[in-house]
Amino acid sequence: MMRYALAALFLPFLLMMVLLCPARALAATGEQELELASSLVSMASYSDELSLLAREWLTETGWQFQSRATSTALAQGRYHLVTKELPDGRRAVLLAFPGTESVSDAKVDLRTTAVPFGGSTVEEFQTIAAQDRHATAYPLVHKGFDDYTMTALFHDPIESAESAEDGEPGGDKAVGQTMGEALAAELREHPDEILCLTGHSLGGAAAILTAARLSDMGVRPEQLRVITFGSPAVGDTAFARHYEKCMQLTRIVVAGDPVAAALQSLGTRYVQFGARTVWKQDRSSARFEHEMVVYLDKALRYYLADDGADASAAGNEELAWGVLDSQPKAISGGILVAAPSLDLDPLASDDAVIDTKALQGAWQERYAPCLVQSASEPSDITSLSTAARRSGAHYLVRQHVAVKRVRDEADVLRIVLETSIYDAQGNLVTAASKSTTTKRMTALEAVCYLQFSTLRDLDTVFVIQNA
Repeated sequence: MMRYALAALFLPFLLMMVLLCPARALAATGEQELELASSLVSMASYSDELSLLAREWLTETGWQFQSRATSTALAQGRYHLVTKELPDGRRAVLLAFPGTESVSDAKVDLRTTAVPFGGSTVEEFQTIAAQDRHATAYPLVHKGFDDYTMTALFHDPIESAESAEDGEPGGDKAVGQTMGEALAAELREHPDEILCLTGHSLGGAAAILTAARLSDMGVRPEQLRVITFGSPAVGDTAFARHYEKCMQLTRIVVAGDPVAAALQSLGTRYVQFGARTVWKQDRSSARFEHEMVVYLDKALRYYLADDGADASAAGNEELAWGVLDSQPKAISGGILVAAPSLDLDPLASDDAVIDTKALQGAWQERYAPCLVQSASEPSDITSLSTAARRSGAHYLVRQHVAVKRVRDEADVLRIVLETSIYDAQGNLVTAASKSTTTKRMTALEAVCYLQFSTLRDLDTVFVIQNA
């Protein structure tokens, strides 16, 4: 049940991700978990309200953030380092690049002229890119994407030992290097470490070019794991043929997303490479296929639906998923959570099972001990009180989800989450009602968002009251 918990706590979250950890840890990570973590970080890479909420959730669950923006005449490059100390002593490190969200970024996207790509040092990168593209043997890449990547990672040096020690790779040795150089040095020095890079749209392009630069700086292909969402092509055939052997690239594309093939349709010679995975948008989201919320929604669904085989293989529902875990808050006596009652619009009727998993899992992720009931068990107060006393729980929880179409707004849904908390004798302790619409997110993400907001408010009831 632990794996469901994150789903309801995060949603509109965080930024293009780099996961730096021992190879054995990545090998033990489920593909759905890695894709979800990547999509979550890619979502949170943007600077809107939903992304800030994502950062708030990640901070609550032990993640620390360092961000840097570098502006030049060519681009406004940005990256975010997000780190977390894991229970077994490993350290997860996320490197995040946002996608297009400003006029400067749009100019980067439109700067489609090809430039030569090669070299093994920052100075060589710059010198080769300045060569005549018609008289060079080097592969060619999208100039705007290269400008963005070079500005973000290969322009300004790390300034002080303190900033390096606070989360940037390399410690004291990294001072004076750019972040890209520090990452390459770290990976060369520790060949068992894997860097997983990911991003959406422009962020995905930056992820691919960063992996290519790191490869040219001596990082082995086995250490570079790249997952992109709706990313356009970044280079010509020569670039694709050379660098497809230098990284492990998975390109995830929602069916109908026009951006993934945009540059080819404009008549450029840029081509895609790597393993292509196509996701089909669920009917309840009904949004422009390129939006990051669509990719996150689908990653959520795959992750929540993939519990059966993994749980069976482990012989245990309480799986240790590493980077997606958080430490539950201890509650005196514990909580019993009934299966939620659902009143779903036909557009979201297929979400009943996955909504239940996300909601109940969030309780178990945030509080312990926490028991959940199945939909087949009675949820009236008398039965719940009896079950709570029998299990020793001090509190019992009932939740109701209503999803209704917004009048005069096609395909827009309003989601209402009502929560009631009782003591073990069936006396009402507190109640809350929260609502939102699907104008900025999908229906599933809205349910997760409301649950996160509700549980955050309830901490005073379960934690401070019992401190």
